[in-house]
Amino acid sequence: MFDSPWLNRNPTGLVHSLSQPCVVLVCIVLTWLSGCGQATPPASPALPAKPSAEHLPPIVAAPVKNAQADVAYIGTERCAACHRAEETSYHHTAHSRALAEIDLDAEPPDGEFSDPVSQRHYRIYRQDGRLRQEESIRTTAGSPLILCDLPVRYVIGSGSFSRSYLVDRDGCLFMSPATWYSAPKEWKLSPGYDKGNLGFQRPVLMRCLVCHAGRVESLERSPQRVALPSLAIDCERCHGPGELHARKWDGVVASQGTNSEPDETIFNPVHFDRQLGEDVCAQCHLHSAATVERRGRSLLDFRPGRKLSDYLAHYAPQSPSADMTVVGHVEQMRLSRCYQANERMTCLTCHDPHAEQAPADMPAVYREKCLKCHTDQSCKASSDDRRATTVADDCIQCHMPRGPTEIPHFAFTHHRIGIHKPAPAATASKKVADALVLIPGSPEAVELEEVRNLGLGYLQFSEATEQVSHIPEYRSRAAQLLLLFKQEGGEDSEVDAALARLHWGVNREQMARSAQAVVDAKEASPAAWASACFTLGMSYYEQRLPAEARPWLEQTVKLRPTPEGYLMLSECLDVGGETKAAIQAVRRACELAPDDPRYCERLIYLLTNTGELPEVETLKPRLNELIEYRRRVDPRRRSVKSASPLHP
Repeated sequence: MFDSPWLNRNPTGLVHSLSQPCVVLVCIVLTWLSGCGQATPPASPALPAKPSAEHLPPIVAAPVKNAQADVAYIGTERCAACHRAEETSYHHTAHSRALAEIDLDAEPPDGEFSDPVSQRHYRIYRQDGRLRQEESIRTTAGSPLILCDLPVRYVIGSGSFSRSYLVDRDGCLFMSPATWYSAPKEWKLSPGYDKGNLGFQRPVLMRCLVCHAGRVESLERSPQRVALPSLAIDCERCHGPGELHARKWDGVVASQGTNSEPDETIFNPVHFDRQLGEDVCAQCHLHSAATVERRGRSLLDFRPGRKLSDYLAHYAPQSPSADMTVVGHVEQMRLSRCYQANERMTCLTCHDPHAEQAPADMPAVYREKCLKCHTDQSCKASSDDRRATTVADDCIQCHMPRGPTEIPHFAFTHHRIGIHKPAPAATASKKVADALVLIPGSPEAVELEEVRNLGLGYLQFSEATEQVSHIPEYRSRAAQLLLLFKQEGGEDSEVDAALARLHWGVNREQMARSAQAVVDAKEASPAAWASACFTLGMSYYEQRLPAEARPWLEQTVKLRPTPEGYLMLSECLDVGGETKAAIQAVRRACELAPDDPRYCERLIYLLTNTGELPEVETLKPRLNELIEYRRRVDPRRRSVKSASPLHP
């Protein structure tokens, strides 16, 4: 009997593996709090029942008209008609190359490399005008067995540090395991793959793309099937939609450069307080330990000129880490004495978003900026030490050093301006779990809303922290807070989706009830909707109710295609007598996870039952090689054969 992968299922079946940025420890989703469904909520004061929008912090009025939701985007080309100089120089910046279609002439040379841990080999090559990436393993005879050979759809990253790649599989985007690293000029595993090589199975979700694309829109309520009206970070991502501005200036030759007076039809950060300007940058460069969208609001709703804190609640550990994070620049800057002592200092003090300095010029340019407030005498280092820096008298090298990040192969500039001491030696894990606190400057919601936000924050933090021993504690806190929110009359589909995850493997009835509440809610986000569909499909599947499971599994693989989802669907279809459809579903599972013998075995099982023996004979050697491969890379792996809920 074939193996069912659904006997020890991860809580959502839809866990993101990037952001992030987007790196998630696989072991986290398998580490569950025993009894979290029975957590006793802490005592609380009287709180308002049935919270509504009135209990949310009000959205502060914007100083520009184009921050309104009904103002249309017009595209960069329309902006460039009047602002050609800015548009031309902007194309040399990293933001303009954050996400792009493949241009073969701009791509690195073809190459190959191997991952010794997963024992997979990668070949990057050009064919028929496309960039392709091939993944293979070695057979017992030493010959290559190709797992995937896919054309690349997008390049993600400017190339200043690296170039990663996305592939399109039936309208859904997946990460490639092959990345080009600019400094060593070589192909290696993509960030995060050192924690577990997922091959081409790592999904790219809306939340991954939001900081690389100008605009992202969900298709069919899917978090992975998206439209990209604007690829790179463009004019309107920072200045807001341009419909009103273009209408005002139609027929007028606008001056090249910045207008001296504020124009209420467009957001320009130089005319407003620094918080509003920084919020534009903070959409992507303030990514805290936990970032929670406020109830009924989304980062996708944010427009320049609004306060970002009206849409997001940012949390940090009470004992913050001094380590660099790739997207923590704004938080680091705000910890700087220079920033705190000078109300005029902002991101734009050092960075020109419309142009980029040549690397050789940067030390001198930044030194000049420092000397606008400081003098040569301000530096306490000896003249010999200052001359000993890579570039003599380079302020940045000492006070904003480059260092390692949480993403392998990367070293970014630290944005906390100060005196940086050598990093202390690694210490043992903390004995006490951190408490999450709002990042300074984040407005507190009314009490019940803060309970909700903090609960979601703890759940999010539990899936990203490297303090694995504290994960049960963080999940317990999340369960207590979210249950309290519900008990006090709170209604929110994001909370219901979180509770379904927290009750997984603990309280099936509560898990299903929470998932049903999500699908009944018209305002459920694409991520919550997909998670709930999976949860219901899986729940019915494990109860041996294939007819009830089937529609939810069909919805699941449409929203978030996974090999496990297709395998379950295949079993339901087969039990219902739809063998051809069952074969088609398991073929999709084999395509998505070509290294896993379970799906190949299931396909052989169905083909044998339908008498398609020639194909069975061609698949048997492949199955044997996949079994041997899995034994080599994971000797502890259990046998591929086990019982399925639908096939005891």
